[in-house]
Amino acid sequence: MGYEYVLTATIKQATEKVDPLRQEAGCFVLLSNLVDQQDNWPAKELLSLYKSQIGIERNFSFLKDPAIVNSIFLKKAERIEVLDLVLLASLLIWRLTERSMRRYVESNDCTPPGWVRRKTKKPTAFMMTTKFNAIMVLTIGSHRQLAKPLKPYQIEYLKALGVSADAFTFP
Repeated sequence: MGYEYVLTATIKQATEKVDPLRQEAGCFVLLSNLVDQQDNWPAKELLSLYKSQIGIERNFSFLKDPAIVNSIFLKKAERIEVLDLVLLASLLIWRLTERSMRRYVESNDCTPPGWVRRKTKKPTAFMMTTKFNAIMVLTIGSHRQLAKPLKPYQIEYLKALGVSADAFTFP
């Protein structure tokens, strides 16, 4: 004597939950002044070219942040070119910051704090910016001062950048 079990199920897609995720997952940022009609660059071909450039994708990953992407819509080619220039200049500063810190770490054989208080030999610009998000400068008349003294790890990052702590109070 045996038992036989039969399971019957109906799978329904909750479109109100899936559609927003699909829309977000299918979002790509393309900075281009190529227009379909003028230069014969169909959107699919442009997207394919973009996706084949791994280095650019890695460097511009911050553009996928919905806080940045969702708020920008430009129609004019000139504005797209200017935005592209601003983003490239930002990326250059970002990478030079990392390069400067890493050279300092290598030449001074030190390890500044990285994530979760772990020491690192490869500090990143983002890592560094998170160390300074609580800095507050008070201005009283014409006198500027820090609300609290800098912490040792903040001073270490400033040294790695070749920047004096006075940069906050005497810009």
